[in-house]
Amino acid sequence: MTNLYKKRESAHFVMLIKYWRLVFNDHFVIALFFLLGALAYGYVGWLAKLHQGLWWAPLLLIIWSACLLQVGRLATLLQPADRVFLLPQSQAMTAYMKKAWRHSLLLAEMITIAGTIVALPFARVTMGWNNYQLAWAVIAMAIGKLDWLLLSWIHLNNNTHLAPGKRDWMNNRWLQSIVIAIGIFAKDAWAGAIVAVLFLLANWLEYRIAFSLDWNRAIDYEQHRMDSIYRFFNLFTDVPSVQGSIKRRRWARGIVNVLTVNGHSWSYLYAWGFVRNDDFAGLVSRLTIVAMLVVFFVSLSWLKWVLTLLFIYVIAGELTPFYKHFDANAMTHLFPASHSQRVHDFQHLTFVVLLLSGCLIGLASLGNRGDWQVMLIDIVLAVIEAVLISRILIPQRLKNVK
Repeated sequence: MTNLYKKRESAHFVMLIKYWRLVFNDHFVIALFFLLGALAYGYVGWLAKLHQGLWWAPLLLIIWSACLLQVGRLATLLQPADRVFLLPQSQAMTAYMKKAWRHSLLLAEMITIAGTIVALPFARVTMGWNNYQLAWAVIAMAIGKLDWLLLSWIHLNNNTHLAPGKRDWMNNRWLQSIVIAIGIFAKDAWAGAIVAVLFLLANWLEYRIAFSLDWNRAIDYEQHRMDSIYRFFNLFTDVPSVQGSIKRRRWARGIVNVLTVNGHSWSYLYAWGFVRNDDFAGLVSRLTIVAMLVVFFVSLSWLKWVLTLLFIYVIAGELTPFYKHFDANAMTHLFPASHSQRVHDFQHLTFVVLLLSGCLIGLASLGNRGDWQVMLIDIVLAVIEAVLISRILIPQRLKNVK
């Protein structure tokens, strides 16, 4: 079974190289080089402005560390057909899974240690840590990642009593990561290392239980991991392996209620269509996040306002084609609604989306200096532009569209 994993590992590496060549082309590498240089330069300049005793510094480090521990998952490379063709080899799957676990641990520890080292200068400046404490932080994060992957192994074992369901909150990987991060940065790094070791010992007892692979859970876990990789590649090139999934989104009801005009069929359709469409909703979300990051780090007030207006206009331009998104659906032509009502409902959707994005960008313009006047002016400008675009520009663009 170890030879099987080696073959799949080689095929997986070839697949990654194929897509990495398309993602990291010459232009993107040059842009990434300048981007990383700018981030490093900005990070150094930001550290020079900080001082020891900031109340939010440990909180930021805890969030960073907890999220960092989630990066680097268990790569089993299992395929859906394995539950049938490898089922007779269930007893031999322990060797296969151990090989996969060791390979995943090596890559995951490299990512965790690298991400921790990036945050250490911030911890030194804001918390006054010495080299001894910084070394303990790296050790604690490395042990925490080992514990995280060990818990991933346990959750794929049929024989363990630790179920990965919602009720099993003590063995939730997010919860353990947060507790370890709190132990590291809330008081002292060695305390986090002790907490990580205690979690590791508790999970080690479960790890020593005879392993019996839960095929359905393991294959679903690997499919979810691969889907996240494919979706990243799909941002740069077409990936045939990317397939949509249908699931109920209860959390979206509140957003839909805000985007919908009561009693208007087109408004309801546009609202749900926008929330469930990964292309338009994802694009608007990404542009909003990028705009928030840009205006947060820009120091000139007038430049913040100009960038906010520019980003809102770009979001409106990207959202306009959504008006014709349902034209290919014959059932929408049976709606007892006029063209003017459809335009009105789309105007409402555009106004609310631009208003929400503008307010978020305006809040980000507060920056690290906490300039409330700049933020208020930015939000007022965003609201005015959202009204002008939705009431004047959108009807002009849709006037000749039937």
